[in-house]
Amino acid sequence: MAKSKNESNNKNSGTLLTEKDGTQYFVMGKVRIKVSEHFAQDGKSLDSLLEDVIQHAAAAS
Repeated sequence: MAKSKNESNNKNSGTLLTEKDGTQYFVMGKVRIKVSEHFAQDGKSLDSLLEDVIQHAAAAS
């Protein structure tokens, strides 16, 4: 199933599994969650989103 397996040293944390097709899953115990991004194709870039977050945080303080 998994192409690679990245494990944390913390026994309470989960494992990140990567399938051969690149699909990633976070696994903790019997729970398996598909990892995906939720950015719109024509939406703002990550840099722009981070800039907005920083400006919002600065205005709030």
